Amino acid sequence: MQVQEISLNNFRNYKNLQVLFNPTTNIIIGKNAQGKTNIIESIYYAATGKSHRSNYDNDLIKWEENYFSISLTAVRRTGKVKIEIIVRSDGKKIVKVNGQVIKKLSELIGTVNAVLFSPEDIMLVKGSPSVRRRFLDIEISQTSPFYCYSLANYNRTLSQRNNLLKSIREKKEGADLLEIWDQQLVEYGTYIIRKRNEVMEKIKNIARDIHKTITEGKEELNLLYKSSINENIFLEKLKENRKMEIMKGITMVGPHRDDIVIKLGETDLKSYGSQGQHRTAALSMKLSEIEFMKIETGDYPILLLDDVMSELDSGRRKFLMESVKGKIQTFITSTGIEDVFGKLQERSKIIEVKKGSINILQEG
Repeated sequence: MQVQEISLNNFRNYKNLQVLFNPTTNIIIGKNAQGKTNIIESIYYAATGKSHRSNYDNDLIKWEENYFSISLTAVRRTGKVKIEIIVRSDGKKIVKVNGQVIKKLSELIGTVNAVLFSPEDIMLVKGSPSVRRRFLDIEISQTSPFYCYSLANYNRTLSQRNNLLKSIREKKEGADLLEIWDQQLVEYGTYIIRKRNEVMEKIKNIARDIHKTITEGKEELNLLYKSSINENIFLEKLKENRKMEIMKGITMVGPHRDDIVIKLGETDLKSYGSQGQHRTAALSMKLSEIEFMKIETGDYPILLLDDVMSELDSGRRKFLMESVKGKIQTFITSTGIEDVFGKLQERSKIIEVKKGSINILQEG
């Protein structure tokens, strides 16, 4: 899978931008706050329909403008694809794939698969469970449209159920109304738990092998999906916790409370690992995404490395680039070339960004 070009209008600090990409490596350099990450963000947005930096689409619209647009052309194993997105300040959002308007995010996800690795991903190990759930959800959604659909329905049902719990607590609604929401929550939630477990069984082996290679066999990475509820007693637990949930106004069990346990051998890495071990585990997990997507779809995803090279030591940088060399289209942002990339820069397209404008330093 390769992104050939992208065109932006009023996206972040870009009034108009059109850039063609190298099919192997694209290095985007520039000082901070010039717009490097905005290019990475626009590619990721076209692939997923969401920003990795903001929950609000209006944040992406250039100052004093009332819309932004993205047009991305890519080549997949099955042929060429074009994604067009327009987002207006009034909240209207139009998404087209090959000229056809799509209504649901699940119809976009998987059109162009992308793996993003940024400094925040170091938090995969030491961050909150929501960070690890997001890692798993994004990975599965890009290879399973039905999972994406089910997850969206689960989150919508969860929100509505929580609102109802608060209304019951305030004596505005009766508790009998929970029955229908409980059934829907269990239906979508059970599928999510099963699918997460299924995928975790695959990626844990991939991540373990990658980690062994990075550490030269000195460490064994173990990943375990930890669910807050056994799917066979999901409905029973909701009923059992009903009084407490009404009192708190939140749903206390379900896949929205689940986590990934990360261990080195039998040692919990989050509690006892060093910063170097955290970074190696995070790198192993992100690289496992790439291989998992290749196995599931037959196509390698594109790789977006947003200012992550400076976070890795020379050994991990070398391993990362050797892992993707020649098989994965890679986009890298950095404040400068220096000696970070070594011989990689000789065959790369190098794009310099200054105040929302680009200058091609090398075609590659």
